[in-house]
Amino acid sequence: MRKVNCFAKALLCLCILLAGGLVFAAKKNDKPKATKMPEWVNQASAVYPNASFITYVGSGPDRDSSEVKALQGLASVFGQAIKSESTASSRMVQAKADGLVATANVQAFSQDVKRKIDVDNLIGVETKEFWQDVPNATWYAIAVLEKSKAVDIYTTMIKKNASAISTVLKNAASDKASLDGFGSYDFAEDIALENEKSLQKLSVIDPSCVDSLKSYCPSSKKIHAEKMEIAKQIPICVQTYNDDHGRYKEAFSQAIAEAGFKGTYDASVRYTLIAKFEFERADTTDKKTIRCRYNCESYILDTKTSHQIVPFTIKGRESHVDYGEAQHKAEASMIAKIKKDFSKAFYDYIRSAAE
Repeated sequence: MRKVNCFAKALLCLCILLAGGLVFAAKKNDKPKATKMPEWVNQASAVYPNASFITYVGSGPDRDSSEVKALQGLASVFGQAIKSESTASSRMVQAKADGLVATANVQAFSQDVKRKIDVDNLIGVETKEFWQDVPNATWYAIAVLEKSKAVDIYTTMIKKNASAISTVLKNAASDKASLDGFGSYDFAEDIALENEKSLQKLSVIDPSCVDSLKSYCPSSKKIHAEKMEIAKQIPICVQTYNDDHGRYKEAFSQAIAEAGFKGTYDASVRYTLIAKFEFERADTTDKKTIRCRYNCESYILDTKTSHQIVPFTIKGRESHVDYGEAQHKAEASMIAKIKKDFSKAFYDYIRSAAE
């Protein structure tokens, strides 16, 4: 009986040791296996020859960061790797969505990538391969642009945009000396800038194809000059209310000039800027400070269509122990804001209008 018990104990110990070994082996096998380093990590041109491809290898502690580094590196070939703070006008965004202005599909990239990198620099680009260096806990990614495919994409975009410019300017011809005509030329200028950017990228990808496409890229500077000539032909009458000394009328006239137009007191012209001003006194509870709230509501009236366009509002408050001084400060603030902000508000409105 004693021999049987000893044998059972020995068998139990053996089972425990085997089970422990299996658990250890399982844990060991859970670790990712190291693979041979691909040739492109150290010499991308050996896999993607420079004659046919533009490449950039990025690395990082994880797969996503390595991809972003690779794409940023390739995008920097075009002069801008990090996404600009400026955004396209709503008019341009809508035109691309409607298919009037050419755009390329970059849906393959994550939203994180699109937030960090200008998508215009990702046209024709692919993240071709990834590799994990297990011992050093590092990921590698290679971003690749195949030159021949990119040339085809940009050529198609440039030709489509050239057609769009022609269409926009043709549509403006019947009412050229108007804010609608001005807006059309402003839009054509934006599309021309898009084509110039595409042509600049092509000069990096394949300089030999640039000359054949120049005829499809009308000068944005020339269109801008024509646009400003149109502006000179569009006088805007300024009419203000609650403006005893004419200070606000003068401020709006200067702001109109800043936008490229000519202010006038001739009420027979097509466009009239109408502005109303209000002031309100408000005493603080301790009666030590008096506030003057101010408000300006304005718009441009198109007397031909009766449409109210370019709405512009400014408001705020100024304080002083004397109400007269508080109102004087409020008037100065309002005048400064008109001169500073109206021109931008005007162009923001023009560029938000659908073509």
